[in-house]
Amino acid sequence: MKRIMFMLVALVAFVAVQAREGVVADQKVTTSVVQDDRVKIKAEELPETVKKSLEAEEYRGWLINAAYHIKSKDQFEVELKNGAESKVVTFDKEGKKVG
Repeated sequence: MKRIMFMLVALVAFVAVQAREGVVADQKVTTSVVQDDRVKIKAEELPETVKKSLEAEEYRGWLINAAYHIKSKDQFEVELKNGAESKVVTFDKEGKKVG
């Protein structure tokens, strides 16, 4: 009887672990889909409206470290760096800061 209980507990634990791994695998798929929507571009490829916004006083001294086009939203994500500090700013195609 103890053997049957032990095997039953082991089976339930195995099924629980497999189910958890399935959830993690599903989350990885979702993450990769989101990342595929974000395409790295050169700073020169940013729209003029975004470049103009980056000339504002708020961004003086900050350098563009990386730029991305978020296709589904037609937005542009810009990673800025100022010495050891860094920040990410998102703009719409008109150059308005989003969020």
